[in-house]
Amino acid sequence: MTKRRRRRLTSETVTVIDIETTGLDAATDHITEIAAIRAEVGADGSVREIGRFQTFVALPPDDDIAPEITQLTGIRAEDLRGAPRHWWAVDSVVAFADSTPLVAHNAPFDLSFIDRVFSGLPSDGFVCTRALSRLVDPDESARLADCCARYGITLNGHHRATNDAEATLQLYALLRQKAEAAGIEYRNVVIDSEERPLKYVPPGAIVKKTEEVA
Repeated sequence: MTKRRRRRLTSETVTVIDIETTGLDAATDHITEIAAIRAEVGADGSVREIGRFQTFVALPPDDDIAPEITQLTGIRAEDLRGAPRHWWAVDSVVAFADSTPLVAHNAPFDLSFIDRVFSGLPSDGFVCTRALSRLVDPDESARLADCCARYGITLNGHHRATNDAEATLQLYALLRQKAEAAGIEYRNVVIDSEERPLKYVPPGAIVKKTEEVA
């Protein structure tokens, strides 16, 4: 486990994002919903919400949502009719983040879809709470639902963007304290593993192998 010298924990403003999609490949699949919560996270683990953003996203013509995706997310093709296109949604969420670090659970997934539109990504850094969970609790599951259950965080309506963003924000506030207290470096860190190999590496990311954090 990589550690560094401890520093005094201070408050920070971050933007937590979550994206729902038609599949797992940013090169061929499409965003169906995107949500973001901008908040101040206190040194004591408190959270003060500043604002939130959410929109469905229209699919390209003749594209559709597979039944298994609708079953997972509850999002139907008819929900997306009249919604903005992906470029507007991504540009809007990047503007909403406005020079704050982006936080996401499994950040490489969410950022791969953003990078498809906003090439190069915002330059304010990111935190992957899935990687953060592995760094803090290397022997525990890093799935969002399991992390929330472990720490008593409410996660209702899993796989809807706003609900997942709300839970991720609470998880980040808690894990940030634990990581900083232990001197664990977690900003811009992503984890590559045999059971879940990285398909996309965000620009500037620090890639760690599973064995490095066990």
